[in-house]
Amino acid sequence: MRRIKPDFFMDMKRMVLNTSQGPRPALVFGPKLLAAKLYDRSSAEDQTLATMLVRPGCQFLDDPTMKDEAMLTDANYGSVNKVYVVAMADASNSEEMQRWMVDLSPGTEAEEIAGADHMAMCSKPRELCGVLLRIADKYE
Repeated sequence: MRRIKPDFFMDMKRMVLNTSQGPRPALVFGPKLLAAKLYDRSSAEDQTLATMLVRPGCQFLDDPTMKDEAMLTDANYGSVNKVYVVAMADASNSEEMQRWMVDLSPGTEAEEIAGADHMAMCSKPRELCGVLLRIADKYE
């Protein structure tokens, strides 16, 4: 979050959600942010649907699971093969940022989808399907 510039958030709103773990900070992405940063290469129909279906999302900064060092070990989290799909035209996360996230998890492979926005399943569905099939074949 420290790497994200304040102007990125555009019309996003912050709120507090009451959850089973108590009050948690949450975000609601506005239509401008969705169109400019997440669905910028997706169809107008997908952008409209996303706007209609948007829900508050919790931030995981204070999630106890993310701080549980006993869970994030090589024997647990590290024992699962991981592949990160780099969306090469993602306006919300630069390629450099995505590769940094891959580097944070040693052993993670990276696959690329050229021209994909943050929502590759909308902007490049056939290409994403091809990548997922290659991954499934590799690890079956």
